[in-house]
Amino acid sequence: MARNKQDPEPTATPPDALPAAPAADASAPGEAAASVPAVNGKPARAPRRARTVTPEPLDPSLAEKLERGEALAETGNHAGAADAFAAVAAVRPDSLRALMGLAGALAAQGKHEAAEKELRRAEKLAPDHPPVHLQLGQVLFKRGNYPAAVLSLRRAVELAPDNGLAYVLLGEALNQTADSDGAIEVLETAVRIVPESSKAYYAMGIAYDRKGNPDRAAEMYRLSREMAAR
Repeated sequence: MARNKQDPEPTATPPDALPAAPAADASAPGEAAASVPAVNGKPARAPRRARTVTPEPLDPSLAEKLERGEALAETGNHAGAADAFAAVAAVRPDSLRALMGLAGALAAQGKHEAAEKELRRAEKLAPDHPPVHLQLGQVLFKRGNYPAAVLSLRRAVELAPDNGLAYVLLGEALNQTADSDGAIEVLETAVRIVPESSKAYYAMGIAYDRKGNPDRAAEMYRLSREMAAR
């Protein structure tokens, strides 16, 4: 189903500097874990503080290529964007922004295996950065590797428990693994965060259909249509 205008947008490509810890990390001891929604009946792990190692700034020529890659991606020239990002990553393999930009450009061309390779590199570079796991989960889903997509998307929601898109995608992945109960649970969280997401309601409809509850499924499909029409 095509993304409705009310559905959440994917997280933007991060800067080269490794990110600050998620907002939940700023809580006093004991508060962060309580604020993280449960997944499959179990409390999600509280976010770990991201590593604070920051790569050296890019030199002007590489920074220019990076910006050019982003501009090309915005215009839909994904092949050109991939070339620009790859040129940066070849010289600076510690550039998270280049790796994720390259992965996005490759995925946009349907080169999901190559995109996954770049995202695995990004994952090693910044294992606690939520957008890495979100983007990786999307690519794994496209590749049909639904169990692996579930793992990456679970990590995304653990690190960023207020990211509605991550919950929607996790619910869709759980549907593909025939875990209808798990899908409904995370999708209920999704609609609390993004109540106008037609995709979340549609995915819940699928889950209820598979559970043999056609009345509840019909209600979810109705809500999905209503959200899409807004």
